[in-house]
Amino acid sequence: MPKIKIAAVTLNTTPLDFLGNYESISKAIGSPDAKNADCILFPELCISGYGCEDAFYKPSVWIRSEEIIGELKTLAPNQIVMVGLPVFVDSFLYNCMAVLFGGKVVALVPKLNLANTGVHYERRWFHSESEFLNKTITFDGRQVPFGHFIFQTQNWNFGVEICEDSWSVQKPATSYSLQGIDVLFSPGASHFAMGKQKIRRQIFAESSRNQCNLQVFTNLTGNESGRIIFEGGAIFASLGNLVKEGPRFAFSPFQVTSYSFDPMEIRAAKARTFRDPKPKIPMEEIAKIQIDTLTNTNGKESFGFSVLDKRTEIEKEESSNSLHLSSYEEFTKAVCLGLFDYLRKSKTKGFTLSLSGGADSATCALLVTAMKEITKRENGDSIFSSLGIEEKNLLVTIYQKTANNSKLTEEIAKALAEELDCHFYSIAIDRAVETSVELIESVIGKTLNWKEHDLPLQNIQARVRSPLVWLLANINGHLLLSTGNRSEAAVGYTTMDGDSSGSIAPLAGVSKEFLLDWLDDIQNGNNQFISPKNSISTLRNTKPTAELKPLAEHQEDEKDLMPYPILQSIERKLVFLAIGDLDCLESLKQEFPWENTDNLLGYLKKFKKLFMTAQWKRERFPPSFHLDEYGLDPKSSYRYPILSNET
Repeated sequence: MPKIKIAAVTLNTTPLDFLGNYESISKAIGSPDAKNADCILFPELCISGYGCEDAFYKPSVWIRSEEIIGELKTLAPNQIVMVGLPVFVDSFLYNCMAVLFGGKVVALVPKLNLANTGVHYERRWFHSESEFLNKTITFDGRQVPFGHFIFQTQNWNFGVEICEDSWSVQKPATSYSLQGIDVLFSPGASHFAMGKQKIRRQIFAESSRNQCNLQVFTNLTGNESGRIIFEGGAIFASLGNLVKEGPRFAFSPFQVTSYSFDPMEIRAAKARTFRDPKPKIPMEEIAKIQIDTLTNTNGKESFGFSVLDKRTEIEKEESSNSLHLSSYEEFTKAVCLGLFDYLRKSKTKGFTLSLSGGADSATCALLVTAMKEITKRENGDSIFSSLGIEEKNLLVTIYQKTANNSKLTEEIAKALAEELDCHFYSIAIDRAVETSVELIESVIGKTLNWKEHDLPLQNIQARVRSPLVWLLANINGHLLLSTGNRSEAAVGYTTMDGDSSGSIAPLAGVSKEFLLDWLDDIQNGNNQFISPKNSISTLRNTKPTAELKPLAEHQEDEKDLMPYPILQSIERKLVFLAIGDLDCLESLKQEFPWENTDNLLGYLKKFKKLFMTAQWKRERFPPSFHLDEYGLDPKSSYRYPILSNET
């Protein structure tokens, strides 16, 4: 029996860009590594885009998706092609995969388990059945099977389950496997979180062992709709082993990863290990669809034209090594990819940044510069000019100083800008701050002072900076980067309409503790995308500070709040793990035994008060990337009432 070649395509899509998504799909089908495959798998909802949100309610989205299927079905008539789209059936909208072959739609397979936790809200838009379906609907001008099937070809059989189906406790594939599939296809739109690819590898390797089959996962890639980043990383797992993995964080429209297998090896494994399962789970016989084998002009069957992977072992090893990144490198490349896609999809000209000499703004500057270098390496030196972007003007920075800023932070900011070879401006804003204060003093009839009006006098400095940096961003046609991190978002340690201003907040998905460790990792020479910097070495010998109080007060963030490791620990326990106060305190005592119990209790109470009263701020933050196992973005991660009994 000839080997069967499967091509898994990771794809960078844009919601509602039907023409652009179609062009990427069609180019992938015609690419060298896909055009001679027996089967080509694309990600979930790749025609419409996964992140259409409430635009899924628009009939034009379903109609346009169906029209695109009409174009795609004839591109590769001798290959099985699977693409994702929304389909309206009877009174419900479904998240489906279309199976194409022979110039027609062979079947539509709806998703059973809808992702509805964390960043996903699929149940808002889609319907799912509680059991396997088998009916016929009118689609693309003809009667098409709609439901869950085992697809049979002359030499191999396969089933399809969509993303969350593969993560479910009771996987649809369990039933498919007992009824004879050799391959399980799992197209996904699985969001990036640091370390998540390791979990995917475990899921598909173990499922392929348990079900005795080949499992093929493919994913979206890039910053599709603003907040969620997808990493690609197609996976082939066979009989318990991870046998092939595709590139992650690619800066190109698509990547094709192929693998060839012998169905008889799968069936021999089933014969060795499969026995009638106990206890027996009641299930109906799943309908089967026969996909006829076509004959080409040479009289050869279309199945079996597979070309084995001829890369050298060295090339394979290099490719494999590029897939295994540290969490700090994953963060680096994910944010760089997110920034690049945000830039090109918003059709803006670059980024403007308030460079303060602190860790957060330095991180943003480092990431934009790394994004530039990675983008050029993967797409060529002319990529930015092809997008109408002046590379030398890609990052513009400004340091806005008052009497409360130290000379050292300005030196750090300037030195970093020089090391990164980006524009740097420095201006004094004391007079603008004084004018603002004087205007208010003139109408309220009193003089403001630091003893009585500490917080207003701190905040006005941040707010005066905002219109100036916005003006600079607007002049350049840039996106303004907000530098806030998740720790600041948790406790509201930010000035609304001041340092919270921005078009996008690339760091709001990770803690301050993580960012400081990330900088240290760079300085230790461990990050393959960013080299150590002298300015960062100086920065890491300073204490994080907002520099909004008089210098004589020696303001430090951790004095205003609490030590960042403790803040992060409390945040994770209370917000993500939902641990009660007493249990949280006991856990903190174990984790930080050198801290006084009364201090820990004080930190816990302080965090709770600040977190609950800061929700209104989180509602107004710029869009942020989801990067960690959890986030605080009210739209994509953590919803919390602005007003409640705890506020």
